Amino acid sequence: MTNTHKWLVNALLLDKHGGAQQLSQNEINYWHPDDGILWVHLNLTEPQAIQWILNDNYLNSWAKETLTDISESRPRATIHEDALLLVIRTINLTPRSEPDDMVFLRIFATQNRLISVRLNPALSFKDIKDTFNLKSGPKSVCELIEIILENTLDATVSAVSDIIEQVDEIEEEIIFHKIRPTLYDDLSELMRRVVIMHRFLAPERDALDTLTRRNLPWFDKNFERSTKDAFHRIQRIIEDIALLRERIRINQEALNQHSTKQSQKNMYMLSVIATIFLPLSFLTGLFGMNVGGIPFSQEPYGLAITVSFIALIGVLLAYLFKRIGWL
Repeated sequence: MTNTHKWLVNALLLDKHGGAQQLSQNEINYWHPDDGILWVHLNLTEPQAIQWILNDNYLNSWAKETLTDISESRPRATIHEDALLLVIRTINLTPRSEPDDMVFLRIFATQNRLISVRLNPALSFKDIKDTFNLKSGPKSVCELIEIILENTLDATVSAVSDIIEQVDEIEEEIIFHKIRPTLYDDLSELMRRVVIMHRFLAPERDALDTLTRRNLPWFDKNFERSTKDAFHRIQRIIEDIALLRERIRINQEALNQHSTKQSQKNMYMLSVIATIFLPLSFLTGLFGMNVGGIPFSQEPYGLAITVSFIALIGVLLAYLFKRIGWL
């Protein structure tokens, strides 16, 4: 089940019994609703994909304009006549992409056909293909939408779980005082990711909520239940992201407090050291005056006596500060 066309990512004809067969470009051009359920997945970055949509005889002007509009990617659910338009956000599967780099997946569905378009790789077909190979795949467009939603939400849950694990590790480092120089930067990067994910997923929650309150003749009861499950699932994901934001903020505050305490401690130690050396500096300055009457100036061991005297004063001051709790 592979396809050689860059614009045609995948084309499957569902047999309504859990199986499917791969179709070529020519075969999808001659598809008729009586042939079975058609699922076409297109790469919208290729001009041929846009041209195929514009030339399709089964799509009205609204559908063609909606499917080819790459400027509008906000998640939403819209009912138009007997068709459903569903725009969702999912994890970018492009190599070396960040988990928070979410891309849109636009789905146009009728009773006998589903057309999905994307700009970046946004959906893995492996799990879905495996179900078709086992003759246990989706048997209707409703079931196909259900499994697509499930796969995209699974990818989102996995990305959020990865961030949760990173936050857990950072919290352990803070608790056990294993503070490394890049810790605050790591927290800032995680905060940036969860903020972006929340910004993308919040409209999708609204779209799925809208979908649960819409109805078409070809929607079945299982579809209504599955869309409600998807809505509740993304609601939990957004709640987890909100909790992550709070945890990251608390850890940032803990690091700030640790940094402040460390700075105060350093300043305190510098103040104590300066206090100890203040009288010593006074004595060395006094003894360094080039005038008569300097003590021990005529003694052969005058320098040793002076140094010992100054050292004794330093020790006595350190002992005094220790007794009164300054050290």
